[in-house]
Amino acid sequence: MSEIDALIDRGLAAVEDENIEAAKAALQEATAAVGEDHARVLHLRGLLSWAEDDLEEATTILLKATELAAGRPEIHFDCAECLYTMQEIEEAEEQVRKVLEMSDVPGEQADDARLLLAQLRLEVDDPAGALEALEGIDDARKEHPAYLGALGSALLADEQFDEAVKTLREALDHDAQDSDLHYQVGIALEAVGDIEGARKAMSRVLELDGEEWAELGGDAPPPPDFAETQELRSRLEEVLEGLPDPVLKLVAAAPITVQARATPEQVAAGIDPRGTVVFLGEPKSDEDEAELKGIVVMRDLVLTQVDDDDEIDEELFYSLLEQIQHFFRRDDIIVAQA
Repeated sequence: MSEIDALIDRGLAAVEDENIEAAKAALQEATAAVGEDHARVLHLRGLLSWAEDDLEEATTILLKATELAAGRPEIHFDCAECLYTMQEIEEAEEQVRKVLEMSDVPGEQADDARLLLAQLRLEVDDPAGALEALEGIDDARKEHPAYLGALGSALLADEQFDEAVKTLREALDHDAQDSDLHYQVGIALEAVGDIEGARKAMSRVLELDGEEWAELGGDAPPPPDFAETQELRSRLEEVLEGLPDPVLKLVAAAPITVQARATPEQVAAGIDPRGTVVFLGEPKSDEDEAELKGIVVMRDLVLTQVDDDDEIDEELFYSLLEQIQHFFRRDDIIVAQA
C-alpha cells in the first residue's frame, strides 16, 4: 500500500467514525501530495461533503471520482449510495451495476452492491428485479438481517404476503427495534387478513417511532395551534377541490381535523401510524361499504416529509390519494396532481 493510499484510508476511517476534523486534515495532506483531481482524493472529499450534509456537492464530486476510478468498486458504490439518498435512482443504478460488472470485486462488496440494486429496483416498482438481485447474494450471507429485510420488502411488493411475513419476522429476530420491519409486517398481515396482528404491529411502529422522535428532538412539539390547524385544513381543502367530482364525492362530506400525530387508540382502531393524511371510520370490506367519519392531517408527519412549505400540497395530495385507494378499495383511481 502506498503512502497516499494509507493516508486516504485514514481519512475515510475518520469519516466513518464521524471525526470530521481528522478527515479534513487527511484530505488536506493528500491534496498537497497528489493534487485535488486524484480519484481517491475526490472520493474522500465527496464523503466529507456528504458527512456535512451537502449532498449536491458530494454527488458532483463522487461522480467526478468515478470517471477517474478504474477498478475502484468502493468509489462507484459510495457514489451510488449518495445518488440513492438524493433519489436519483437511474443514476444510482448505473453506478451500482458498474460495480457488479467488475470481475475482481470481493464477495462482500459484490453482495452489498446486489443488496443496493434490490433496493433501487423496489424504488421503481420492480419486485421481480429486486428478487433477482437478491438471489445472487452468497448463501452464507442470507441470514444477515439486511438481506432478510430487503427480501421481505421484495416479497411484500411482489404480493407474496405469507412469505413476506415469515421473512420479515426472521429479520425482526435480529433487530426487534426496527420500526420499518414492524411496519412492513403490519402491511403484510393486513393483506393476509390478520387484522388483529396487523394492528399490533402498527401499534409497535407508533411506539418505536415515538421513541426515535424523542431521541432526535428532545421534548415533543406542542399540539398544533389555531393558525397551524387552519393552514393545514385550508391546504387540504384546496387539494380536495382539485379532485374529479366522482372522487371528491367519496370524501367531500367528511370533517377535517388536524393533530400532531396518531394516538395509540387511533392506531389500535386501524389507522396508519405513518400516514400524513388518514381516514377515520370503517373501510370497505367484503361485506360492507366504507363509512368515512373524518379526515385527519398529522402535522408532525407532514413536516418530516417536506423540505419546505412549497412541498406540503404535494405531500397532502399523494397521501390523500393513497388513503382513498385503500379505504374505499379503489385502486382504479389514478389522479394526476394539477
